[in-house]
Amino acid sequence: MDIPKTMMAVVKTKRERGAEYLQVPVPEVGPDEALIKVHATAICGTDIHAYQWNAWAQNNFERSFSKLPRIMGHEFSGEVIVIGDRVSNVKIGQKVCCETHIPCGNCYQCRTGNPHNCLHVKRFKDGIYGDYCLVPANMLVVLPDEMSYDIATVIEPLSVATHAASKVRMVGDTVFVVGAGPIGLFTIAVAKAMGASFIYVSDISEYRRNLALQAGATKVLDPSQVDVVKEILNDTDGLGCGTVFDTSGNVGAIKQGFEALRKCGHMVMVGLPSKPLVLEAANDIIWKEATIHGIHGKEEFMSWEISKGLLASGRLDISNLITHRFKMSQFKEAFELAESGFSGKIILYPDALVE
Repeated sequence: MDIPKTMMAVVKTKRERGAEYLQVPVPEVGPDEALIKVHATAICGTDIHAYQWNAWAQNNFERSFSKLPRIMGHEFSGEVIVIGDRVSNVKIGQKVCCETHIPCGNCYQCRTGNPHNCLHVKRFKDGIYGDYCLVPANMLVVLPDEMSYDIATVIEPLSVATHAASKVRMVGDTVFVVGAGPIGLFTIAVAKAMGASFIYVSDISEYRRNLALQAGATKVLDPSQVDVVKEILNDTDGLGCGTVFDTSGNVGAIKQGFEALRKCGHMVMVGLPSKPLVLEAANDIIWKEATIHGIHGKEEFMSWEISKGLLASGRLDISNLITHRFKMSQFKEAFELAESGFSGKIILYPDALVE
């Protein structure tokens, strides 16, 4: 395959709102790296933060990723076209996606089986919103040929949901998912695939409540219109839900999740609260003998394999949760839609693949 010297990419160039669509060099491949021809990418919450250049981005983006300018994005799928001299785990022509948290392999967490919580975690050298991207080959996940690039692109965020869902047993049980953003929608779909018998979902957005029903929710609730906790307790004869997933990060909604949690239940916390969370420790945790799980990313690479297995089995279908598609050059329109909340997952394609 002839590889050009330059490519088009969405680049964060300034410490302010927005980004630019620029011509940049195609990266050179190191001995442990792979060059991927990008077929599809997706917008993640951290990408929205970076695009807005909000307080989170100002405090974290350059520290966690790299100094500007930087190509944006990290969720993608594509085809391996060049591999480094020391690479043996992938072959040219394979369909792949990629783990985005790169562990050091040497710290306490890595050496004790928790590389997803590496103390010195790194990210890609650059982002993936371009015609090509360069990634560490050992982080690649090889996919079956029959899997679409769209689905392959969202396995990374889907695997956050499978990691969260794998912490608990939901077969035949009642579940409450707080928040129906993209991760919440994936969590609903995975909970249904893993045998949850009844799934409550709360979200103030009618659009997202409708998506939640498509994902597999049994009953959706608008917390601005009804007393969510009272509704759930009434339905369950006062017991509440055996498992509650918070994917909202909203401290008021999280408190409702604890109040709706059944005694001896499991609270799985995925969303990142924007301010301190206040709980009644006695009522919400101690007397309930609640188990609380904090979820950071996904297990490398167990969560990926669970996601692949669920998709391959046909028990999990997330195609309807990908709601919008754009060319890469239309990134501004795509990000404005993502900010609006009137979307599920949004896919961006390199322009050369759709023209």
